[in-house]
Amino acid sequence: MMSGPQFLHIQSYSLKPNPKGQSVAQILEEAGRAPLYSIHVDSPSPPKIIYGLSPGEVEERHKAMVQSRAVEVRLASGKTARRGIRKDRHTLLTAVVSYPLLTNQVAEGSQDRAAYERWIDLNLKWLRAQFGDQLLSVIEHTDEKHPHLHVFVLPLDDPDCMARRLNPAWRVKEEAEKLAKHHGHPAKMAVKLGNRAYRAKARELQDDYYRNVGLPAGLTRTGPKRERLSRAQWKERKASAKREAELLREMDTRVEDLADGQAALDAEVERKAEELAAKLEVAESILEDAERRQRDAEHVAAEIIEQARQTAEEANRNARRELFLRQERLEAELRRHAEAQKAFETEKRHLRAEAIVEVVGVAARVILGVFDGSVGLSDQRKRLRINDQSLAKSVDRLDLGTVLLKIVTTVEAVWSKLTSRLSEADLHVERQKAEDGLRSAIPTTQRGPDFS
Repeated sequence: MMSGPQFLHIQSYSLKPNPKGQSVAQILEEAGRAPLYSIHVDSPSPPKIIYGLSPGEVEERHKAMVQSRAVEVRLASGKTARRGIRKDRHTLLTAVVSYPLLTNQVAEGSQDRAAYERWIDLNLKWLRAQFGDQLLSVIEHTDEKHPHLHVFVLPLDDPDCMARRLNPAWRVKEEAEKLAKHHGHPAKMAVKLGNRAYRAKARELQDDYYRNVGLPAGLTRTGPKRERLSRAQWKERKASAKREAELLREMDTRVEDLADGQAALDAEVERKAEELAAKLEVAESILEDAERRQRDAEHVAAEIIEQARQTAEEANRNARRELFLRQERLEAELRRHAEAQKAFETEKRHLRAEAIVEVVGVAARVILGVFDGSVGLSDQRKRLRINDQSLAKSVDRLDLGTVLLKIVTTVEAVWSKLTSRLSEADLHVERQKAEDGLRSAIPTTQRGPDFS
């Protein structure tokens, strides 16, 4: 049986919890039946989306809205900072509407189900009329004692994200306070007048909701206790609401009949529209031909562009390939150069070693020549006298004349002293030792056939 008063409650919330611990996140999580916020429900079940977004999607949309309102500001120090919406600003408007029958009374297949669904449709129509595109979500809860709807509205058009301004009663309050201050009223009186305007507008909003939702749904404006009605008066009020609801349904039927007449008129209009459409076919054909030619031209242009792109890519690939080959050739040339350099250094060390050996050998032969008299000093003692022409050429070729001149001068002086001090036998022994040592320093390539 249809009975009971209407219930509509509008409230706004901020990111910062209010004294009851309610915040944007908490309200949306509870609506979505998050376990942490559903302990007051015996058997929580997921909400049914009647219109728009889920509570989680509303939360994401709310987050994006708030973040988009952040602005760059210049501080007194001259630096800039990014300033966002304050966390205590009310940025989400909600409404709760409840049906007076028990949840099990309006279950699928029940006799009151159709009336309940009509009540939902009436609510959606009223909510869209009130909030327009800023109405983001309407969900249904059927896991509590009475079925009810949660409504979520965001101030998408307000750069300050003031959700309170979406409430008609709050807008009237702000306007009343502003007007009172303009006429010279003190701040305390302005607030008092604003609150009075708020209550009046809130009652007006409830009356409008009753006219558009409660009355067509067969509900009463208020309950018996609020008006202190007797039981008989309350029953009469409910019966009257039921009669008015039935009257409204009859009016809906008549409206449907009018709609049928309108449909016939629409059919005639459609026929005339078809005649007009026939006349437009030629124009459309011309337009289609022009569009086809344009598409063909665009297709040809696209082919040319694609061909140019492919040609450019091929040229680019060829250039990269040529660069790669050149790089390989350069690296091979560098490797050959490094190997040649290494061989050159080895050969240079070898030649240096041979040169040293040859120099030592030539020097040893010259000193030996001092002992056997084939090498000595000129009369002026400024040049070497070398009887062996081959040895003399080696000295000149190696440019050892100056160095060996000093060595021969020293050896002759030392040998002269030894000759004056040693006996013939001792002198022979010392000479033999010196010759043996010098011969060991002469390489085999410099030893002649008579070398002994």
